[in-house]
Amino acid sequence: MKYLVIIYLVTLCFHYVAQDVKSKDGVSLGKRNDFIAACTKGADAELMKIDGIEVETFKYCACICDNVIPTIDFWELDKAIKENTIVDLFVSGENRITLMKCFEGNFKINSDYKFEASNNKEKNYVSGVTNCVKEIMNNPENIDIWTTRLAEEYCDCAMNKLFSSGYTYKDFLELDDENGESYNEIIMPCVTKTLKHKSGFKSSNTYNLDDIKGGGYSSSVPLIDYLGQGYKLKISISGINKYYLLDTGASDLIIDRDTERELLLEGVLKKENYLGKTEYSLANNDKVLAQEVKINNITIGDYTLNNVLAAIIDEGSLLCGKSFLDKFKKWEIDKQNNVLILYK
Repeated sequence: MKYLVIIYLVTLCFHYVAQDVKSKDGVSLGKRNDFIAACTKGADAELMKIDGIEVETFKYCACICDNVIPTIDFWELDKAIKENTIVDLFVSGENRITLMKCFEGNFKINSDYKFEASNNKEKNYVSGVTNCVKEIMNNPENIDIWTTRLAEEYCDCAMNKLFSSGYTYKDFLELDDENGESYNEIIMPCVTKTLKHKSGFKSSNTYNLDDIKGGGYSSSVPLIDYLGQGYKLKISISGINKYYLLDTGASDLIIDRDTERELLLEGVLKKENYLGKTEYSLANNDKVLAQEVKINNITIGDYTLNNVLAAIIDEGSLLCGKSFLDKFKKWEIDKQNNVLILYK
């Protein structure tokens, strides 16, 4: 979603460029000044109406004319004008990349720009969803996870939140910050909602009150700020205390081989605890085989859990994933007080 704002503004601009260019004859289209004038008029007609966005439209249009137009054959342009597909022609393939470069160098979005501020909300929304889907489906890393239908569902959810909740461009820039409001209130809810029925995202653990011992209705677990990259929290397995990185994008509770050896020496892990092996996707999208185990006597906060499915990964990090938290009735992160609240 990194270039979502740029892409949909480019598309929005070219909708109006197309209308103006379409009214001109084929000869004038070949003239640099005519194209730049038509493009500038189209851009000014729409983009300059949006509070919080500043565009140097002449430079932007000149960049397009000098870098995109030479790559398009006249017959392609003529055909696109007649079929009213000039927007698709200009934003397809390598042209799309060039347009983005031209736009990036000649526009500024103020941090307080709100997504619902445009005079053309409906068109911006549709354009945003369309280009969000393209971004997802054009990323090779998403091939094994996303389908077009899932991408459309996710993008519809994300754009709806952006447009209806008053999010600013500053919030948009923080979408990749796992501690940020927009990441936790846009990305994670929409991803979870979209992928909850996909088998690869089903939780290995489920809520069972009988597996939770001690504590009251809820327990607050202190979160340690991990160099601004997330949070760590203390989890004890049969008295062996370790600090795990809280990663709600991960699945299970992940332990490394060193921790496995400690648990074996203490008699916590035995032959009967070992289950089958399963494939995991790491953060860099590498696939690894992980050993699944079922562990008892895991303490977090005021609670002790039994029958927890965890995974052992060679050279892996200690991670507390969403599946582990799914052992509880519900959970939430209080960012103001840096605590994880678990409910029995």
